Amino acid sequence: MAIVASPFTAAEGQLRVVTYRRVSTSGQLEGSGLEEQGEHCKAWLAARPDVEYVGEYTDEAVSGVGELRPGLERLVRAARSGSFDRVLVSSVDRLGRTARAAYQWAWDMADLGVHLVSVLEGIDTSTEAGWAEFRRHVAYSDMEWRRIRQRTVAGRESTISYGGWPAGPAPYGYRIDSDMVDTNDGRRVLSVLVTDDRESAVISVAAALLIDQDMNCAQAAAELNKRGMPTRSGRPWEAANLRARLSAETIHQGYVVYRKTSRGASRNTTRRTEGGDPLHGAPVRIGVPPILTRERAGQLMAALRRTGFQNGRRGDRVYALSGRLYGECGETYVGATEGERRVYRCRGRLTGLCHELNLRADEIEAAVLDELFVLLCDNKGLAEAAVRERYAAVSGERDQYERRMREIDRAIEGHEELLLRKVPEYLAAGVAPAMLQAAAERLQEELDDLHRQRAVAAEWLAGREAHDTRRDDLLDAIATGASRAAPLRPDQVCGLLEAFGVAVHCATREALYKQGVRCPVGEWHEKTGTLVPPAPTGEEWQTVLDVLLPFFTKRHFTSKYDIREQFNGMLHRLRHGLSWKDMPPTWGPVNAIRERQLSWWQKGAWPAVMAALHAETRGEPAYRRSGVPPFRITCNEPGLL
Repeated sequence: MAIVASPFTAAEGQLRVVTYRRVSTSGQLEGSGLEEQGEHCKAWLAARPDVEYVGEYTDEAVSGVGELRPGLERLVRAARSGSFDRVLVSSVDRLGRTARAAYQWAWDMADLGVHLVSVLEGIDTSTEAGWAEFRRHVAYSDMEWRRIRQRTVAGRESTISYGGWPAGPAPYGYRIDSDMVDTNDGRRVLSVLVTDDRESAVISVAAALLIDQDMNCAQAAAELNKRGMPTRSGRPWEAANLRARLSAETIHQGYVVYRKTSRGASRNTTRRTEGGDPLHGAPVRIGVPPILTRERAGQLMAALRRTGFQNGRRGDRVYALSGRLYGECGETYVGATEGERRVYRCRGRLTGLCHELNLRADEIEAAVLDELFVLLCDNKGLAEAAVRERYAAVSGERDQYERRMREIDRAIEGHEELLLRKVPEYLAAGVAPAMLQAAAERLQEELDDLHRQRAVAAEWLAGREAHDTRRDDLLDAIATGASRAAPLRPDQVCGLLEAFGVAVHCATREALYKQGVRCPVGEWHEKTGTLVPPAPTGEEWQTVLDVLLPFFTKRHFTSKYDIREQFNGMLHRLRHGLSWKDMPPTWGPVNAIRERQLSWWQKGAWPAVMAALHAETRGEPAYRRSGVPPFRITCNEPGLL
């Protein structure tokens, strides 16, 4: 194809065209990849001086199957602003290798009045013929991609079946080597995992430090660094990194999971399709040679459990601030459980760099939400606008997709009627069977394509429904939360924090509440909400004595101390949150008061006394030491701060 360079000038009424180029691998950035696509587009533009070229969008080394295509996303955003009328590509498969990617993109663009032009296939989707041709090429591209995927997966599965390592970096403790194996079709060279001398030595030394010297992971990491045994990358060990290496499945189960899907957004995470499935097949287990004996691996796991960071998190509890709450050490807090109480625990405690107390989850969450709602009350309009803008980014319109679904359903119904009823009628009427067979095959191909289109549209509508539900939930949270009219659901709290990118930074603080065994009487008042009654009158004190008599012998009441004064001291302590050592001697010896209160509690008399004094409705709340440090909130909406 001859390429003619030509400048383009704008003229009123001209079609405005942008180009889009994509290659899947870095090796295609030049030559037969991006450069060749660019030449095709230039040639098309040079032959049409009546169009206005307004820019290009490119995705370099980006799969046509995966979800993240930044260049195409920028193109879609520009299309919403009406910047152009046509998107020029060298071929249809540049938009995506799957039917879902191509159809959804083309529909969304058509709804905006933007159509596709493909140079090599001669397609313009602004015409009925061009749209039909586009559909044919999408179906072919999707089928071809699935064949390629099957061959790729089959090759890797074959490698795995012979004990080989298919691709990617080796797990820690191992390296990739070549080995000759016997296969059904002869001998074959495979990449295999073998133990790495240096890394396996690090694992053995670290295991010995935990098992034989009773160190924890922080101490073992420091010792490895001291001995000049760094990580694979050459960086010093940290406790969390070392613990992950020592807890690996290769050590304790004797295999490694290939295509692991539990790595979140890490660099080595398994690539996925738009539907969320692993791109190149399901996860598989590959056996590896052992580094530790089975007995030694069991001892190591016991040591990890004994010295490990246990956060006690329960799966049915929501921790909205987990990963958003930052301590003084710079690490984030994560959800944990302290007895029956939800708390947040700083990750820095794992490394030994932080000794902060746990934060009571209910208190810190309530304090953060209170301050956030103050910001929302002052900027309610801005907050609602930010949420609407955030959730307006989904391409496509619901009514257009619903209309499209109705049209596809009618077309499916028509094709099925032709196949099931009309074809037999024509056959009975004497139409040549060969002709009918060809027509039926063509109809079946079109019907299969219609079902593919319907699946794409249905999936989009289901996603849009969930998207709109999240948006409405956030708007409700802003409306009800800002007015304090109703408590928010946990999912609303999480959505609100995520929508505004909330982060909470704790400032320097003193001890917020005492460590060690807590006073059971104070905890009971806090848990039940029972008030602390005023000092009893003479008549009320007689009532207290009447309540106490069934619990104790007469000897309990023959004390050299004034029991009524001691009781008043107990109430004073509960009102003011004093520790026993901080109690003044106003009501007598403090230790005698403490022992008497403990005996009343252990015998079950304390709740009975509170009931007799009507403490459920009369008195003042027991003092509750704040578990919330000074903090400041940051978010991704500067106007709220």
